[in-house]
Amino acid sequence: MSRNQLFQFASVAISSALLFCQPSHGVDFHAFEFTGGAGAELFQAANTGNPGGQVWDQSNALTESFTDGAGNFRITKFSDNIASNYLQIDNITSSTVGSRYIVVRMSGWDFYDSVVGEGEEIRFDFLDDDTGNSGSSVTSQVRIDRNTDTGDIELRGTAIGVGSSDISSRATLSTTQTSPFTMVLELNKTSNTYKVFYKDGSNPSQALGAAPISPDRNGNSMRFTVNNNFGSTLDEFFSIDRIALSDANPLNDLMTLEVDRITGVMTLKNTTGLALSGLRSYSITSEAGALNAANWKSVTDNYDQAPQNGSVDIDGAWSKTSTTAFDLSEGVIGGNGGNLSNNQMVVLSQGSGPWIKSPIEDLEITLNFDGGITRKANVNFVGNGGKRFQVGDLNFDGMLTVADWTTFNAGAETNLAGLSEVQAYQAGDLNNDGFNNIIDFSIFKDAYVAIHGLPAFEAAIAGVPEPSTALLLTVSTLLLASRRRRVTQNPGHSNSEIPTPKEELTMKYTFRPISLCLAVAALLIASSTTNAAILEEFLFDDSNGTLLDGATNNVNTGNMWLEDTADMTGSSIQNGKYRIQKANNEFGTNYLDIANVTSGKSWLVAEMSGWNFSSLVGPSEFDAAELEEVRFAFINNDNLQGSEIVGQANIQRNPAGGIELVGRLTTGAPEFGPLPLTLSRATPFTVVLEIDEDSEEYSVYYKDNAGPFNLLGTAPHAAGRDGNNLRLTVNNNFGGTGEFFDIDRIYLTDTNPTNLNPDKLTLQVDATTGLMQITNDTSSTIEMDAYTITSSTLSGDLNFAGWDSLSDKNPLVDPVDGPDGGTTLGDGPGETWDEAPGSTDKVLAERFLLGNSVFAGNANRTEMLGNAFKVGGDINSLNFQYRNADTGAVVTGNIVPASLGISGDFDNDGDVDGRDFLVWQRGGTTPPLSSALLAAWQAQYNGGALQAAAQAVPEPAAMLLVGMGLVGLGCFRTRR
Repeated sequence: MSRNQLFQFASVAISSALLFCQPSHGVDFHAFEFTGGAGAELFQAANTGNPGGQVWDQSNALTESFTDGAGNFRITKFSDNIASNYLQIDNITSSTVGSRYIVVRMSGWDFYDSVVGEGEEIRFDFLDDDTGNSGSSVTSQVRIDRNTDTGDIELRGTAIGVGSSDISSRATLSTTQTSPFTMVLELNKTSNTYKVFYKDGSNPSQALGAAPISPDRNGNSMRFTVNNNFGSTLDEFFSIDRIALSDANPLNDLMTLEVDRITGVMTLKNTTGLALSGLRSYSITSEAGALNAANWKSVTDNYDQAPQNGSVDIDGAWSKTSTTAFDLSEGVIGGNGGNLSNNQMVVLSQGSGPWIKSPIEDLEITLNFDGGITRKANVNFVGNGGKRFQVGDLNFDGMLTVADWTTFNAGAETNLAGLSEVQAYQAGDLNNDGFNNIIDFSIFKDAYVAIHGLPAFEAAIAGVPEPSTALLLTVSTLLLASRRRRVTQNPGHSNSEIPTPKEELTMKYTFRPISLCLAVAALLIASSTTNAAILEEFLFDDSNGTLLDGATNNVNTGNMWLEDTADMTGSSIQNGKYRIQKANNEFGTNYLDIANVTSGKSWLVAEMSGWNFSSLVGPSEFDAAELEEVRFAFINNDNLQGSEIVGQANIQRNPAGGIELVGRLTTGAPEFGPLPLTLSRATPFTVVLEIDEDSEEYSVYYKDNAGPFNLLGTAPHAAGRDGNNLRLTVNNNFGGTGEFFDIDRIYLTDTNPTNLNPDKLTLQVDATTGLMQITNDTSSTIEMDAYTITSSTLSGDLNFAGWDSLSDKNPLVDPVDGPDGGTTLGDGPGETWDEAPGSTDKVLAERFLLGNSVFAGNANRTEMLGNAFKVGGDINSLNFQYRNADTGAVVTGNIVPASLGISGDFDNDGDVDGRDFLVWQRGGTTPPLSSALLAAWQAQYNGGALQAAAQAVPEPAAMLLVGMGLVGLGCFRTRR
């Protein structure tokens, strides 16, 4: 017999055996078991779970794949095309009780030739798309595919969307599988979590792991995808004998580790249905460092041989092998090993438990038994209404309140070095960049305001529980979206939301966290005028029908677009414009190699001559599940693929059917816009995307017809990313009635094409006196609710001792009345400005949770910060950032040298206080007893609070009497 005949014989035997040993399962909403005759296609398979109900919408690319007459759907597709098949299901939303499970059982497979970039893939997804016949908005996914780096066959779990992450663990599988293999994908919308489980033959069932999904995505349809070649030889195949959607996990021999979010109790449960013997060791691990050994109730100290109680091991002396925040492990060498009776529970926690609370729920536990048997248990988090903790709920009481602000601000700008990700989170690092800085403040305040609004707080006085809306959940998972994770991409046409020319080329990359503070910034005070240099340019004046990859580069001849031709089908140059009319719901992703932008600014300019979006409703018209997008982006990846976005501008359809312009990253960074646009236009519209690699931020500008350029917004991008490629992405269907999108010109330049300098606050610094002040010298009104000033020199050229912060001032600066129960402005947490406790000579920072300070234009308001600069220091070492309270954007402000008058720090100790008055009083100034020097001291003492005391300076003798009364007060610094 040939190998193929042997496999067919084995498949019949396995299918027959499975009739008598099927694992128990709950209610099947849909089920396909392929028990008919040979030669049937996927769309012909009967739905035995819902007779007469939905069947698969099969892709035309799923060729050479049929039922084999032995109860299997046998895949032998002989092409590299991607075949996506869809099944409509009842929507799985936050109101769905419990979990839903995609269950797929294979009778066997045989993988052959490994081709770099073209690894075979089998994927099953929950999609957010609600069509049942198209879509690529992956909510969660389980897949068996070939790792094209190693050639290994792997089982893994992935998710796409803001707030989601891949499951960190992978299981390496056999290239040839002759025994049944079951994989399960669980989706739970209450906790916004997905899990992957599997069972290989008669071996114990295993949990691969769990990870978060994007909270604004649901499970509205299923997708079954076959990618690349399964027919490289006559013997290559992949056989599936059952696909189901169920309300229960059929793998009922799993161990369980239960973790109570509220109490911290951690319990190991034997839920396998069997008594287990020969337990030799176990390990509880957390990549985020969420373990506290001090609260671990180990077998070593409690459950092994006498003098312990022996409830786990009666004759063995266990010992701990790891007690770090990342790994709690213990085991035994002698005796018979541990024993766990059926349904036995072993409490592994004491006090508040070894799990360190946070929204990150990444615990894994592996148990090792005699005979080389390994069981990876299901980790089940309970409590808090079934939900993860919301980002910002730092006292973990289920509510985001001012009490959390007190905890959050206590860690502001403090040194978090050496802390694990979870430990740093509890100190206020909400986005895992290693700092509690102005970006974390922005995350916290956005979440707080989304719940409570700003004063007055009528609805917030009693404390409002955390909401369950998609908006708040999205804010809550910013942390999860920025966590380090490995994202792999695999080949095929773009049918996922990690857009590449071929859907996903296998790659590994790390999401670098958003980090703005403590960056070295050499700010140029003056700039010279240069002629604009256009570096790349496409005028699209080629002959009609020319594709994007054939468009002439008028500046950098020969540098052409790498086009995703399959998914851009229908789009080409027409009458001097690049007309987008692709009639599919896939990602058309196109790349242009550019000279790497590692410092300074660069601008990507897209000039549109018009567009028309359909107002009709339908699959190829306006489809709320498949919203049209045109994205312009700088990409960090330097290989004409990838999705590490540096800056991006989107013209997109919104769920209400309108068109809008937004600035958006996919790493959880702040988003700005939208600017509403019309469905149809025949006049020019220009978008300019700017990246600033010195400040590590991006901006989007726009120009409507003949009007001026306007700034849409500015936001930080992930630290360490450069502009190494350009990407033009077109998503979903532009083939509806009368639809088109015309681009007249795309170019890259190193000179600002907008002639527009955004209005920004200015930090004025007097290097001679050390005085600093924030002012608004523009004509616009700017609202500020946080600022950070950093110095990049080794010891810091700021002067913490001389800093007269907004928090120090008396009377209080812009106080409000918050939810503290009283009526006095500024007497409760967050009701006025708060210093960052970690402020030093390297960083000075303040935040205002419940309000902001409004700086009217034309220098109508200036706030003096005292002698906050070190005399003789380097102004160019400073960086000034503030949060625009109106837009939420973190803005890099201007820094300019200025003469701010005479310093009142007569004793040169770095501050202006009563001691300086004594120096003046005793004639220790030059000239002595000068009224001008006294006026400077008055203006700077306590931030100028005494300025209003006299319009004219009294005679020195009279001032002596005043000074004597001030000495006692002046010897003490105001509260910090």
